[in-house]
Amino acid sequence: MCLVSYVSLGDEAYCISSNRDEFLDRATSSIEYSLINGHKVYFPIDVKGGSWIFTSDNRRSICLLNGAFTNHKRILPYRMSRGLIMKAFFEYEDSPKFLHAIDLDNIEPFTMIIREPARLLEFRWNGSLKQIKRLDTTQHYVWSSCTLYEPEMINTRNSWFHELIKQERDLTPEIVKSIHQSGGEGNSDFGFLMNRGDVVKTISLSQIIITADRHELLHKSLMNKSDDLLIQKISVGDIK
Repeated sequence: MCLVSYVSLGDEAYCISSNRDEFLDRATSSIEYSLINGHKVYFPIDVKGGSWIFTSDNRRSICLLNGAFTNHKRILPYRMSRGLIMKAFFEYEDSPKFLHAIDLDNIEPFTMIIREPARLLEFRWNGSLKQIKRLDTTQHYVWSSCTLYEPEMINTRNSWFHELIKQERDLTPEIVKSIHQSGGEGNSDFGFLMNRGDVVKTISLSQIIITADRHELLHKSLMNKSDDLLIQKISVGDIK
């Protein structure tokens, strides 16, 4: 949930990719689904029952980053986890209804990336105000969590990402996944694969892929040397 990119693959095709920087005991082992408002919603499940990236069988996708604009002081206890807010998104038929109706009083600050047919939004909640920004679905974007990275680090990570993207003539989800594992290589403090003393590190990479004939959720553990054997890929609609 701490490095998120949106990459346009042409027309309504795109991929949303997320590197999750977390404590080691927050590893995720499986992709689950819930039936919400008549649609199947898929997500890698956290050990505490929540998640940070979701996609539904009607091609609505969201991804969470902790924090809004700047690092915040936590004021515990919060009324509800941000993971439950993410799930609540799918109780509404579209993002305008969700954004208007959702009560975020006493919810910890977050940034949510929302992709629906013909719509891409950046939604930030700073603890008191909602900010909604409409983005161009044909462009590429990248975000880093402000709770882990200082502004200078975020700017450097943004530069790494866009430089690597520019080097590719034909972007594919596989290339984007590779970029998510190579940006800032060797920089353990704020490279794309970070590791701060084996306390907080990049523990997984998740990716939503939507094209004209493909809708997949991929989740790759980065906890073991044999991580290539720990890849789950779900074609949305396959789970009965």
